[in-house]
Amino acid sequence: MKDSRLEYNKAMKKIIPIFALGLISISLPSFSQAQTTSPNPIPAIGAGGSAGAADKKMTTVSETNAEFFATVNGQPISTGLLALNIRNAMGQGQKDGPELQNALKEELINRKLLTDEATKKGLERLIDFPDQYTQLKQTLLIQALVENHFSTNPITDAQLQTEYERQRKLVGESASAFQYYLSQIVVPSKADAEDLIRRFQKGEPFGTMAQAYSIDQATKASGGQLGWLFPGQVIKPIADVVVKMNKSAITTTPIQTSEGWVIIRLDDKRPFKFPSLEEAKPQLRQAMVQQYLVETVKKLRETAKIVQ
Repeated sequence: MKDSRLEYNKAMKKIIPIFALGLISISLPSFSQAQTTSPNPIPAIGAGGSAGAADKKMTTVSETNAEFFATVNGQPISTGLLALNIRNAMGQGQKDGPELQNALKEELINRKLLTDEATKKGLERLIDFPDQYTQLKQTLLIQALVENHFSTNPITDAQLQTEYERQRKLVGESASAFQYYLSQIVVPSKADAEDLIRRFQKGEPFGTMAQAYSIDQATKASGGQLGWLFPGQVIKPIADVVVKMNKSAITTTPIQTSEGWVIIRLDDKRPFKFPSLEEAKPQLRQAMVQQYLVETVKKLRETAKIVQ
């Protein structure tokens, strides 16, 4: 099946509603936390790990002029590292203040203790530092690319409003909506689908049949589970049926799509209330940054020479 999510990309117009999932991530490594706030973008990664691990020589207080907020067994933890973690936490929706800063200080101290213990045990030899450094460098460069773009093209309130309305329309026009937990079986023919519907009605487990017969490789192993979705995230023929179904029911008539014949089971449903525009702004910003990355990668791949 070419589209493993019931042609969601077409229905979603490239991104999933942020109201459904909270923070959007994309499959490319290290992009999941890339985001921006105006005027300064949020770092793409949390600090305190790989960079320090890659530098095998530990710096002591007497060997550095850098400012630090604490020392652990005579070794400093810099205020720059703390600031990086604060910005990262704020980008995930946390509010800066003494409580957050104190919590992060304790976390960085704990991380220092744990990494020092690992070093004492000689565990550095088990880590491929060149590859780890390469990945860290890529992450930081991608972060710089995002920061450069949004420093010259800041996200405006008007853009956030437009994206908010687009997301609302995608989910539904009302102030509240329902999410549906769906599972699916996709088969090549209507006759195959009708046979599986009869077998389900006789008591055969839906998940077992999905694992055995579904041609959708993305959901086959999980018994056909698609997860929590809004009607606007699936193609209209399926959405029109789902909103009328009862819990634990399946579609009694197979639904034809461009990729095969689909049987849908409604596992559960729950009410969902829209956040206000102000509440949604951090996620909206992140969604727009993610979209920028997706579009940039798409353009670059069109002209790149890639050999595998």
